[in-house]
Amino acid sequence: MKSIKLTFRFLFISFLFVSCTKEEIVIRNNNNPPKYSEVSTLMVENYINRLFIDILGREATDVERTEYVLQLRKGKLSQNSRDSLVKILQLDTVFRIGDSSYRKAYTSRIYNICKSRFLEGAADMDIAQQSSNLGFGIYLSQLDGDSVTMYTYINLKKYYDRILKSNYWLSRNKITYNQLCEYMLNNGIYDLINMGSFNFVNATYDNIYGRKPNADEFNRAYQIIEKNNPRFIFNRVISNKNEYCEGITSNNGFYEAEIRWWYFQFIRKEINSTFLYPILTNFLKDHNFENMQRKILITDDYAQF
Repeated sequence: MKSIKLTFRFLFISFLFVSCTKEEIVIRNNNNPPKYSEVSTLMVENYINRLFIDILGREATDVERTEYVLQLRKGKLSQNSRDSLVKILQLDTVFRIGDSSYRKAYTSRIYNICKSRFLEGAADMDIAQQSSNLGFGIYLSQLDGDSVTMYTYINLKKYYDRILKSNYWLSRNKITYNQLCEYMLNNGIYDLINMGSFNFVNATYDNIYGRKPNADEFNRAYQIIEKNNPRFIFNRVISNKNEYCEGITSNNGFYEAEIRWWYFQFIRKEINSTFLYPILTNFLKDHNFENMQRKILITDDYAQF
């Protein structure tokens, strides 16, 4: 009996002790909200200057820095306020001395980056010279009555002229970023840099996807470029070089690769999947290149806040 009483007393005390124990508080490190009010003016100015360089290709003036520091401070450095600033630098068409407009400077920046990426930085003067040479060839062919050569030259000239006009077209939203990349792949300069179908296929995969094609991808692409044999690639049937250049710059793999490429250009590190997929989901829906860039440029990683 005594043993039973002792056992009961022990259980009662144990229950009382457990019921009175405070709930455990779990503290998670590195999960604090950012304190943007503590960000120095110098850091904000550095962010603005970095945006100007990456978006427009130049530093901000003293007047611009002052104006946009106030604008960001008014918005408490929130991502919405940063988004508004980046949108101004990308889309604003108000005339500005030296730039014509932010929009013109922005699209010129994209155009020059793409020429560097795809055409080894070919100068517009050199592209125009190739177009002019073909124009003279067209004139001579007309005099000779050689219509076959004339139309061949007319077709070749078109691809050089598209490059030269693409900067203006992009600034006026007459072409998309996808089409700009397509034009950079489909011209005589790119052909000269990557001579032959073997090199062309490998170069397009490297330039667009940042990798070499696997054996199956290469064989399909090679048949298209070298022999105009229709093959199923990029989720469609493609039968010639024009369709190939359009297809490689307008499929889901292209959109993901572009996010990865631009993230690395802006932040100098690989993007992680947690950040990639929300951006990719939107990019696949709207194909809005400027919006995709803004998602990167408003992050704390880029701002370094």
